[in-house]
Amino acid sequence: MPDRDSVDFLSTVPLLEGLAEAELAELARVMRRRTLAEGELLWREGHEAKGMVLIVDGKVSVTKTLPGDGAVEVADLGPGEALGEIPLVDGGQHSATARVTESTTVLSLNRLDFAALVSRRDPSAFALKRRVAAVVAERLRRQLGVLAGSLSEEVAGEPGPEVARACPEFEFTGAPNSAYVRRMATFRDFDSLALWGFLTAGRYARCPRGHTLIAEGASAAACYLTINGAVEKVLIRGDRRIRIGLAGPGQAFGYESLIDGGPSPVTAITRERALLLVLSVESFERLFHGDTDVSHVFLDVINRNLATSLRMALRPQARLAVSA
Repeated sequence: MPDRDSVDFLSTVPLLEGLAEAELAELARVMRRRTLAEGELLWREGHEAKGMVLIVDGKVSVTKTLPGDGAVEVADLGPGEALGEIPLVDGGQHSATARVTESTTVLSLNRLDFAALVSRRDPSAFALKRRVAAVVAERLRRQLGVLAGSLSEEVAGEPGPEVARACPEFEFTGAPNSAYVRRMATFRDFDSLALWGFLTAGRYARCPRGHTLIAEGASAAACYLTINGAVEKVLIRGDRRIRIGLAGPGQAFGYESLIDGGPSPVTAITRERALLLVLSVESFERLFHGDTDVSHVFLDVINRNLATSLRMALRPQARLAVSA
């Protein structure tokens, strides 16, 4: 029988919002409770991810390694918060070191149990994937806010010359060869029929170099997936900028606004001529909030891209800490 206290706690965790009590009880049954002393290490940056944890009480400091054996704190987490879910979403290693800073109790979930939980085709699994997206998007916004603050105190969204340039109309075109798309690492593991449903949910457009697709501070009019070419995601303040990431083939962008309703946290500009899949707001809503095999593929793509974006956003902060 699951521990009643654990079930009650799980019902308060933002990441698990929307799960029925039966699913929470099932989750509590496979999670392990443990208490860690101040200074104990949960994991190190670069180590293989074996699971994630939910903080019941206490504090955990998350730090990023700097050149010369230094470190910078990128998060200070407390009760109800999750950590370690990012590498479980994208299959990567831990992007930072996590250490408890006072006596802390956690519930841990191993990689296999997490995979089993999100791979099912039931409402709870879809709800959990959407909550993962919302939580990671919020974390990404916080991280980008820190980076934007390092540039200047100018109003967020005040455009540089690239953003102010008039955007040409899309040159809509036919769909690319499906065999080419399937060769992308992003799509190799997906069911062909579900992938086809995702890739036919929008329209394809060619964009010239220097096309501003989304401006920081504005609401995104669509979600985009790069088919070929590359799109830079940047923070711009006057003549200063930080490149947050590069959306190459198979990478999505522009989804943050559509997930949480907030303004775009970055500016997206084509670095070279690009072919994009353009998903309207309506198409995004249908895929993101659906419970079909196509939505399953789409949610996996979005969550993996969010995880990648968060990893990329951690790198400039480490560089800034070195130069400070």
